[in-house]
Amino acid sequence: MPEKKEVPAVEPIIPVPAGKTQPQDNKEQQQEERKPSKVFLALSRLMFWFLLASLGIAIFLSALTLDFLNVYTFRHRIPEKWQKAWPFEPYFDFVQLHQLPEEERYQQLMLQEQERFNRLITQGSHDLETRAKSLEDSYRGLIRSQKEQYTREMEELRKLREELTLEQKKFADEKVDLEKRKAAIDELSNRLASETLNLESSLIRFMEQENRLDQIRTIAAQMDPKALSTIFDEVPDDKMIYDILSRLSPQHSGRVLGLMDPEKAGKIMKIGKLPLDLPVPGPSRTYVPPSLQNLIDDTQANLR
Repeated sequence: MPEKKEVPAVEPIIPVPAGKTQPQDNKEQQQEERKPSKVFLALSRLMFWFLLASLGIAIFLSALTLDFLNVYTFRHRIPEKWQKAWPFEPYFDFVQLHQLPEEERYQQLMLQEQERFNRLITQGSHDLETRAKSLEDSYRGLIRSQKEQYTREMEELRKLREELTLEQKKFADEKVDLEKRKAAIDELSNRLASETLNLESSLIRFMEQENRLDQIRTIAAQMDPKALSTIFDEVPDDKMIYDILSRLSPQHSGRVLGLMDPEKAGKIMKIGKLPLDLPVPGPSRTYVPPSLQNLIDDTQANLR
């Protein structure tokens, strides 16, 4: 018969209700939450270092006190370069001062106080320094404003100087132009005077010639036309013949021209179609009529 295998007994697994496991988890979470915070750790470390530094300072001061009281002297073992550095330098000065005799110590203290008062006097108080600083700032501001104002005034002066230079140049140009115009007007005045003299001379010659021709016209008006035509044929001045005939009666003048040489009579008739001209002026004279001279003087005085 086959042997029967023994099977170990196994206890049945009973599921634990969910409500019974929650308290244990809450306890573990509360234990984890009870750990110190970072702020607490930082403050605790800061306090630790503060207490440690205070302990070091207290030990250092205690050692200096023992050295000062000559209980345990070590000041002479400190290197010389350390003796001139802080905090050993004030300590050595303090020990040196209090190791002096009483009179010398008082004298040294008096010198120190005197130096302190001299320093206060030379440096001045805080109020005086503040006042001096404010005055210095105001003085610098005043200098800056004065400098800016000076710069503006110099710029305005430069502009005025440029304008003055332009005005002077313009005035000089106008003066030159005025001188040229004055010279031109003087020349015109002289030409006007010369033309006036020429005109006056021509008028005088014309009047003189008219006066002479009046006598000839009177004689010609009384002569026979045939005899007068014979005489005119021998006279070379056709203009004078025309002037004589122009003042005679038309009937008398017609008869004389009809008896004259036809070619010469034609020339005389053509002269009547020409414009009237004054006689050529005679030699130049220095005489100027008073009215014309006054007109010239007034014109030149107004121009100047």
